[in-house]
Amino acid sequence: MIIKALSVKNFRNIQNADFLFSPKTNIISGNNAQGKTNLMESIAVAVEKSFRTNRAADMLSGSDKTNSEKPAGEKLKCEINADFIVDRYSDKVNTLTCSVTGKGIYRKINGVNYKEALQLYPQLKIIVFIPEDLYLIKGNPEGRRELLDDTADMMNKIHLNITANYSRALKQKNTFLSSCEGETSLNSSQKIQIAVWNEELAKAGVNVLCGRLKYFDTLSKYTCEYYGELNNKGEVLTMSYNHTVYDESSLDLTDTDRLLKLYLEKSEQYLQKEIIVGHTLIGVHRDDVSFFINGRNAKDFGSQGQIRSIAVALRLAQAKMFSEKWQEQPVIILDDVLSELDEFRRSFILQHIVNSQVFITGCNNNDFAELGNSRLWVAKDGCFSQCS
Repeated sequence: MIIKALSVKNFRNIQNADFLFSPKTNIISGNNAQGKTNLMESIAVAVEKSFRTNRAADMLSGSDKTNSEKPAGEKLKCEINADFIVDRYSDKVNTLTCSVTGKGIYRKINGVNYKEALQLYPQLKIIVFIPEDLYLIKGNPEGRRELLDDTADMMNKIHLNITANYSRALKQKNTFLSSCEGETSLNSSQKIQIAVWNEELAKAGVNVLCGRLKYFDTLSKYTCEYYGELNNKGEVLTMSYNHTVYDESSLDLTDTDRLLKLYLEKSEQYLQKEIIVGHTLIGVHRDDVSFFINGRNAKDFGSQGQIRSIAVALRLAQAKMFSEKWQEQPVIILDDVLSELDEFRRSFILQHIVNSQVFITGCNNNDFAELGNSRLWVAKDGCFSQCS
């Protein structure tokens, strides 16, 4: 995928900006809080989703104003339009339109609803490197689960719907459990109700797990290979998926009936504890991933350099998996991340994404010295000036 042109209106501090991008490297330079990350986020929002927030209202220009500061009848709305091509049909320019309001995000490709259009354009993908990635390994498990789900979704577009189904079932069960919190036993009506929620959650949970594990081995393989190249010290990285429902001996992804049965049995075992605390204690929403360097848990013993190497390797592994699956290079965003890395890791990233269109932001122009065949913009107060 290559984004040829972009128009952004009323997105955070960007009032109105238009771009003609290089198919190779595009650099956005400038001081902090000038709009560099906002521009990168607008690209991600148009194609997939924000890497900063789940709330559409947060993205709107002027969304930080109080109601008294807004003109009467003002309705906040932003528009992002992008012209893009894909490798398979490189002679056809497509138009992606994206509108963001306080109620949500609405996208179309060539006038066709986005979800329907993705059946024709499954090759649309953006891989984002952000400074927070460098803390992914030692951070909370939610970020690692999201990484797995994003990987599964880019390989199979139905995974996003599967995780949404699980989240709905989990919310419903937790709502029920909170209404029973503190009770020592359930009446017959409550038992029937919890059985319904457990079954819904187990069905959705098995689907989420199968989606994650279908691609986990490949993600692990490539991540460990990249890590070895990044460190070149004889260190061996391994990854493991940590289950709350199953043990490894019980896992046979082809036998979904047995997986469902085991999930329900485990849910029943934890039911009394869940009633006491008022929420679900086991399930794929509590699973995690561990990283081991020469057998030692990286979360506890990894150095800063080792942790950064794992984070870089994970994103490069995602990009490789996507290109192999769809025969299309993803767009790469490096948002203020090069300055966080040493010279070797910066060079390593750039060497392994040469076939992709790349967007790079940063404050220090020295970080971009080795980049040729690029276009440069300077950001200031939400405005962007292209430099020759």
